[in-house]
Amino acid sequence: MWRRLNREDLKGTNPLLEEEERYRPFFWRVFDDYELLPSEDSDFPYVQAVSQGPGEGPVCIDVYNPLVDTPYLFLEFARIWEQKNLGKALAQWIGKYGLLGYTQRHPTYSEEETPRAKWVHSFCPVKRYDDRGGPKDTYDLYLAEAEETNEALRAYEAALGRDRNKLETVLELEIHEHRRQRLQKKADATGATWIDVLVDLALWQVIEFSLGKNRDFAYPEPAFPGCYPVDDENQRPLLTIDQLTQGWGVRNLLGAIHLQFYWFVTSAGQVSRCKQCGRMILHASSIPEYGARKPRKDKEFCDSRCRQNYHYHTRIKPTLQKKKTP
Repeated sequence: MWRRLNREDLKGTNPLLEEEERYRPFFWRVFDDYELLPSEDSDFPYVQAVSQGPGEGPVCIDVYNPLVDTPYLFLEFARIWEQKNLGKALAQWIGKYGLLGYTQRHPTYSEEETPRAKWVHSFCPVKRYDDRGGPKDTYDLYLAEAEETNEALRAYEAALGRDRNKLETVLELEIHEHRRQRLQKKADATGATWIDVLVDLALWQVIEFSLGKNRDFAYPEPAFPGCYPVDDENQRPLLTIDQLTQGWGVRNLLGAIHLQFYWFVTSAGQVSRCKQCGRMILHASSIPEYGARKPRKDKEFCDSRCRQNYHYHTRIKPTLQKKKTP
């Protein structure tokens, strides 16, 4: 059954919403105004927060933690490509959530550094990108990211719903006859159904999309209680072996977007769908907790309201209709 994903679907697979205190927070700024400036390296202009004057920085109007405060960020960004006026939709999104962050916050190395330091920095990934924008935040890159993100979303939605028409459209089988022939040969050789081979190819595309940006802009980081900075080191809780778990860090807003999608597409083994509304139900926390009991895997409804609605429409309502029938 085809269904567009919504915000609640992504919330259900975000591990930070359950164990936020275990993670070092990632903050991103939104500024009062942004401008397009001509680029020396591209035919497209780049985006940058507007500075208030010489020696003054841009005015910050919001600071938030994208991974926690906006767990649906991937979905909001992907939907940009579905709007009639792309330029307006992208500008509104930037005004609300900030820039993607392609420009490095600091140069990789300076001329004053020693040869060894330059050599080390040439192999080290950028720790953090600039939320104020700059020459690398070109307009064409932003639109390309929005298009690719939307393609990945549509491919996953089609695979999730096993919708033949949607899958064939997403995979562009009408214009790639060789792809259709290759899929048919695979179906004949494996005995799989046509839907199965379509889902297989769609998921491979999703994996390729998901892993690419995560390799560049997200990284593994230990998660443990007390990750938040404290003024007095003596106030930090003592660590024990069982408290160290798997965590993640991101380098920019684009990393946060792709990490959210990664969490979502890799959670299929831990979720089911509500029998009433179709929303995802998370069975187990993505962060293991020592001695914690996992939620029941036979849960069929996301909440009591859906359970009651389902009971009414499948049992009470049909019974009442039978009684009215002469």
